[in-house]
Amino acid sequence: MPRFQYEAITYTGATVNNTLEANSKAELIAQLQQMGYWPTQVVEEGEALETKAKQLFSFGTRKIKSAEVEFFTYQLAALINAHVALPRALEVTLEQITNPELNRIISQVKYDVEHGATFNAALEQHPKIFSDLYVNMVKAGEAGGVLGEVLERLAEFAERQRLLKNQVVSALFYPAILFGLMVIAVIVLMILVIPKFTEMFAEFNQDLPLPTQILMSVSGAFANFWWLGLLAITVIATFLRQYLRTENGKVMLDRIKLKIPLVGPVFSTFAIVRFTRTMATLLENGVRMLPALKVVKDTIGNKVYSNIISDAEREVEQGSTLSRELGQSKDFPTLVTHMIAVGEESGEPVNMLSKLSEYYDMEIRKNLERLTSSISPLVILIMGLMIGFIAVAMILPIFEAQQIIGSG
Repeated sequence: MPRFQYEAITYTGATVNNTLEANSKAELIAQLQQMGYWPTQVVEEGEALETKAKQLFSFGTRKIKSAEVEFFTYQLAALINAHVALPRALEVTLEQITNPELNRIISQVKYDVEHGATFNAALEQHPKIFSDLYVNMVKAGEAGGVLGEVLERLAEFAERQRLLKNQVVSALFYPAILFGLMVIAVIVLMILVIPKFTEMFAEFNQDLPLPTQILMSVSGAFANFWWLGLLAITVIATFLRQYLRTENGKVMLDRIKLKIPLVGPVFSTFAIVRFTRTMATLLENGVRMLPALKVVKDTIGNKVYSNIISDAEREVEQGSTLSRELGQSKDFPTLVTHMIAVGEESGEPVNMLSKLSEYYDMEIRKNLERLTSSISPLVILIMGLMIGFIAVAMILPIFEAQQIIGSG
């Protein structure tokens, strides 16, 4: 009988890791549910290593886009709401999926469902495609008999998140292009153009202006020691890459993101939107507070906020309130904590969280407008100053030489 490693959440919200023997994953999941556990991951011993090996030696696998999962969810929701049985609904959606990898995964989900597994248990075997939020909401929908409605909300939630992410990327795209062009232009001038002027200035036999000396020194360093700079950048990038994979590195990077002028408010507001919207969606669909916090802290997308929620989760488990614990942090605006407190007192936290998500959704649009209206002129100004400095440094020696010739 195969042995499975599992991770599960107890009714108190605590996490349990252990191994058990069972004939199949579906049987083990059923056993865990009878024990009062909420399985979040079930892997057969040796399967994880085999999966990694397959990924290492597989080529040409098409990546599954979030929009494809979103479309699958919309289709499945429509079929379930039309009272089509789940196995049949999965079979119909399979005919519409063009991505071979997603088709394979949904086929496996369909097989597991047909052989006794619950839909959420079948989905959680594919954590890279179906997040904890997705699985937990499906579980709540199955328990409440409203799977179709839950899937529809999931699809709408995913669409909002995708559109919001696209807005952020679009807002930063144009400034990034400008900055890239500026860097390329300066490198070309330093390596190809300025050395030719340096040879010409050497024939003047006169002291060069300070801006010209500075520019020529920098250009000489570029031309003669570019390999050293490239080596240094490679070493630093490798070190940073390794460090940013650690817990401290991730927290440091996310903290820096929040402190960047103009861009920081966008990252902060984006995290708050994800927190409030995800919490509202989970609580509205019957997920209790502690499991909801456990899901949110892994889906918020920022380690600073994730750690705050993790600390709040532990205190809430001991009897505290969410608003009180979030109020201890300077990173959560007072509006958020006060609105959540009102929701807790009135017994309508979902309503308050929904209003907060709508408010901060509008705020992030305003922040994006401010970002695009401010950062593009700033990049152009920096570009103009750098190119202007180079031009002045090149023209000054010629101008002084003409004056000497004219006075002579």
